[in-house]
Amino acid sequence: MKIKLNEQLWNKLLKIRDKKRRKAVLVKIGYSPIEIEHILADLHIHSRAKLKYPRAEQMQFTQAGLEQASSKWLAEYRTLKMKQKIPKISQVLEVCSGIGGDTIAQSLRWKLLTVEKDPEIIALLKHNLNVYNLLEKVQIIEGDILELLQQKKFMDKLTNIDAIIFDPSRRHGSDHTVKIEEYLPPLSILSDLEQISPNIVVKIAPGVDFSHIPYTCDIEVVSYKGSVKETMLWFGKFMQSEKQSIIATKLPENISIIKQDTVSVPTLTGPKQYIYEPDPAFIKAHVINDIANEHKLTLLHEKLAYLTSNVFVKTPILKCYQYIAHCDLDFKKINNLLKLHQIGRLDYKSRGVKIDLKTVHKSIEYHGKRQGILIFTLVSQKPSIILCKYC
Repeated sequence: MKIKLNEQLWNKLLKIRDKKRRKAVLVKIGYSPIEIEHILADLHIHSRAKLKYPRAEQMQFTQAGLEQASSKWLAEYRTLKMKQKIPKISQVLEVCSGIGGDTIAQSLRWKLLTVEKDPEIIALLKHNLNVYNLLEKVQIIEGDILELLQQKKFMDKLTNIDAIIFDPSRRHGSDHTVKIEEYLPPLSILSDLEQISPNIVVKIAPGVDFSHIPYTCDIEVVSYKGSVKETMLWFGKFMQSEKQSIIATKLPENISIIKQDTVSVPTLTGPKQYIYEPDPAFIKAHVINDIANEHKLTLLHEKLAYLTSNVFVKTPILKCYQYIAHCDLDFKKINNLLKLHQIGRLDYKSRGVKIDLKTVHKSIEYHGKRQGILIFTLVSQKPSIILCKYC
């Protein structure tokens, strides 16, 4: 059910963040409970969409479509990288356009032919392209790519395709999946797509285990503002070389590190003056040793992504915490440290040690007004805490 609100009321509700207050406004106007439920759901979707698209208030979405769609910034990054690798792209085939995150970014650069099988999604796509005045620049084909690839009429349209962007559904039923064999359309169509153009970029779930990717391609993990958003597979001329590369990229700073095949393993030490936590894309891409060697850092544990040094390192890919003290995972000792250093406000992090936050909150005794951070981790292979302050 789609409830049409006038623009003034819609904008008023968007400015109200509290769900109960939104509901109260709608009840007062006289909407029924079922109408209110649908309106609140639409408002929730658009509130989240504003984090991805500057023009979200004018666009249309579904919950699943918004979750899968790339943000404006990720789509622009991908498009720019495609252009850097192949400067003279004239036409691109997009397989599974969805609500249009990539369609918008791509069609600003070159001719685009996009395939989508869901007519309801196509209606949203057309609306969103119109918001950016791009509908006339995109050729939309409705159909199942598995069937279209067998049709001569469709294949005849693809004679001048320079590259392909493929965004399969990463859902199994109603749930998200990280198993690439459950994607729809299946990744097995890559062999057919390569006959159209070998230059392909595929979006996959961030949580996919790299060992389960059976292709010779580059694997790139991308974060945006400290959160991993996407993993991409790059084929053909989009690759760094003929060998597979694993790449970590942080946006919006656009900082990338390519994992090196031969890099020395950092020394294991106890905590030093500074504790460093890499951006999650660099953790996922397993480039911790590369970072440690570049900045002359040591590791707290061979399997945990905490680095340490007596030298302050300023880089966007590392969060820095200034070391205060550490001790065993003993709340009496922890509380003594908090009292000694007058820590009255705490944030918590845990890696390598399972904690129950309810138990932690009940056991911690706060003192003073200083802010700190408790890192629950392994030090010398023992469950421990490291008390730090923000740099």
